[in-house]
Amino acid sequence: MRFGQFLLTRLQRMLRCGLLLALFAQRLCLATGPPPVITVQPQSLDVPLLGVATFSVTASSGTTMSYQWYQNGNPIAGANSSSYSILTVLGLSAGTYCVLVSNAGGSVMSANATLNLAQAPVIYTQPQSQPVIQGQSASFSVGANALPSPSYQWYFNSSRLASGTSSTLALSNVGASQAGNYKVVLANSAGTVTSAVAILTVYVPPALQTQPTNQSVIVGQSTAFSVVVSSPPPFNYQWNFNGAALPGATNAALMLSNVQTNQAGGYSAVVSNPAGSITSQVATLTVNVPAGIATQPQNQIVLPGQPASFSVVATGTSPIVYQWYFNATPIGGGTNSTLIVLNVQQAQAGSYTVRVANPGGSVISSAATLTVQPPPVLSVSGAGVTTTGFSFQFSVPVGHTFVVLASGDLRSWTSIGTNVAVSSTSTFVDTAATNYPQRFYRVVTQ
Repeated sequence: MRFGQFLLTRLQRMLRCGLLLALFAQRLCLATGPPPVITVQPQSLDVPLLGVATFSVTASSGTTMSYQWYQNGNPIAGANSSSYSILTVLGLSAGTYCVLVSNAGGSVMSANATLNLAQAPVIYTQPQSQPVIQGQSASFSVGANALPSPSYQWYFNSSRLASGTSSTLALSNVGASQAGNYKVVLANSAGTVTSAVAILTVYVPPALQTQPTNQSVIVGQSTAFSVVVSSPPPFNYQWNFNGAALPGATNAALMLSNVQTNQAGGYSAVVSNPAGSITSQVATLTVNVPAGIATQPQNQIVLPGQPASFSVVATGTSPIVYQWYFNATPIGGGTNSTLIVLNVQQAQAGSYTVRVANPGGSVISSAATLTVQPPPVLSVSGAGVTTTGFSFQFSVPVGHTFVVLASGDLRSWTSIGTNVAVSSTSTFVDTAATNYPQRFYRVVTQ
């Protein structure tokens, strides 16, 4: 019983002591205030070598506060304010930084902030130029080292691309308007760098705006065929002649000089690029040889009532047309290579020419003269029997052919001699005259 009373008494004393201690601590707290509270923590920094780094902290307290900054857990001498600056960042400056904020009521340690040595972007893989066919996809990419990681901004012909903000620029369903120059600018806190320019070539299947047209030239002249492509370049050209490729004919225009007849035919152009090819329509080259005369019309001598004919042999490209003239006046119906004049009369004697023409030009023949002679008058004289037969003389114009006919009854006539008069008087001897009881003679001349 006495022992139990003793324990109860001791317990009551201890409770009174604890109460006194609690009251003392409460009074002490009221005297010094609460420990500081950090409202803004120091922030991590990326700073290039030899740059400036500043860490800061914001804390609240009812009493005066003190500060102590630490690097990698070690106190920094003299770093006793709410901010700490490193005026020249070196390799040893990298690490973690924090600050201990204290007052009479206690202290609080800030969160860690990291100082990283920043490196300006350095490109090790440049974007590459590339060709694509219209409607396909294309992409450009860049490889770079940087600390911290850089931002990316792609440009198309110096215009900012809203969607180009990563290391790779992807383009889908590419159109001709997207052909051009692409580059990217990389930036971080240490600096910026611009990539090389990459060119995007967009091949559009060729389409012809202007087709080659038919040409007609005179031999020896020059001419040209050309095509105009409505799609954007570049393109390859190949001209064909009668379906076969012409060596060296690889421009939009095909120039032909001193054209010859063997160059007449069909010309077409094949326009191609990696997206496809198209063949133009065939244009025909006609090479005209000017009309010429190989054989001139010849002079004619006819008797009244006889026919006369003039002819010419022409050269040159067909079709060839003819027009005959009499004393420089066109002859109606005289449109063939040969002119036939029937039943010639004296009024038709004169000069005959022909104009020969074709698409290459025309030429006038030399003049051929038509002479209308009256029929020769035959006269017989000096007839008589000689030792060699019956002889007689007659007059025939010099150069005319004559035929001597004989008959025994004036009904049946037989040719007994043909010759050409070499003088104004010809002599004929019928050596067979003595074989007939009677014989009659006549001379026919043309």
